[in-house]
Amino acid sequence: MQSRHGVVQNAFITGIGNNTVSILAAIIVFGTVFAILGQEMSRPEVLEVMKTSGPAATGLTFIWMPQLFAKMPAGHVFAMLFFLGLSCAALSSLISMVEMVVRSVTDLGVARPHAIVGVSLVSLVLGIPSAMNLGFFENQDFVWGLALIISGAFMAILVIRQGVRSFRENEIDGAVGDWNAGRPWDTIMNYIVPLLAIVLLGWWLWLSATVYAPETWYDPTDPFSLMTCVVQWGTVIAVLLILNRWMAGRVRSFSQV
Repeated sequence: MQSRHGVVQNAFITGIGNNTVSILAAIIVFGTVFAILGQEMSRPEVLEVMKTSGPAATGLTFIWMPQLFAKMPAGHVFAMLFFLGLSCAALSSLISMVEMVVRSVTDLGVARPHAIVGVSLVSLVLGIPSAMNLGFFENQDFVWGLALIISGAFMAILVIRQGVRSFRENEIDGAVGDWNAGRPWDTIMNYIVPLLAIVLLGWWLWLSATVYAPETWYDPTDPFSLMTCVVQWGTVIAVLLILNRWMAGRVRSFSQV
């Protein structure tokens, strides 16, 4: 984003747009499964099939949607458009994730083309195990899907430490052509966001220990255990703290030069 882009408007449009499309996609996929299996199975059986259709619900997209397209007039055309759109969605998400890391690397003085190539290669290598093993992919989807809550909590803590009101007044409000977040945003960031992070994270960890892996919650090798989350989160947080201190030292060195 550039400084002329409205942060508040873009955040609002992104949140509403993403959730709306997700809900519509869920209605389409779930309706497809019931349409295909509904005449052959009872509702509990259909729900069980949906629950167990591939790691991280991949079966809903790659098993049931193709069956729907196979029964539709011109279904092959719609199938191509569907998976083309899915590929574009994956690519656009990947661009935003790579760009964030690239920006941090360029802040260290690395040329942008070199940073893009380096970050892309590292991302490719780290993604190979998930591409080769669906069990590993399922574990990573579970662990780092939950970690998004921690990431959001860290961002809120960063703003709270700086001062929510001063951050809003200096960095958000007053942009030409954009909305003002206003004082309600202060309350949301100070209280509601941290509370939601604690509740949601606690709920998911409780499910992991009591529903997903009640017998092996202490085993970090179990893909859905409480311990696999704790070990992987702890490892990455430790690495990021070390890198953060190193990067801060490099930035200070550059500023002195």
